[in-house]
Amino acid sequence: SPPAPPSPARKEDVVFEATAETVQSLVLESPVPVLLDVYADWCGPCKQLTPMLEEMAIKAGGAFRLVKINTDNERAGSAA
Repeated sequence: SPPAPPSPARKEDVVFEATAETVQSLVLESPVPVLLDVYADWCGPCKQLTPMLEEMAIKAGGAFRLVKINTDNERAGSAA
């Protein structure tokens, strides 16, 4: 039989908003794989995708973390 799905994680444990100051610790030093969501508030597809990505991260029970970067706020990091 298939393994049981993981217990859902708390959103604050798996979904993070990165800034230029925190991207090092949140992404490069993460203890688990990272899904990086580079978005903009004005982007329609981004607004549709982000809630689904957050739900996936929560349901995965900490198997990965979702780190979001707002390109309008963090222009230097999003160009990398």
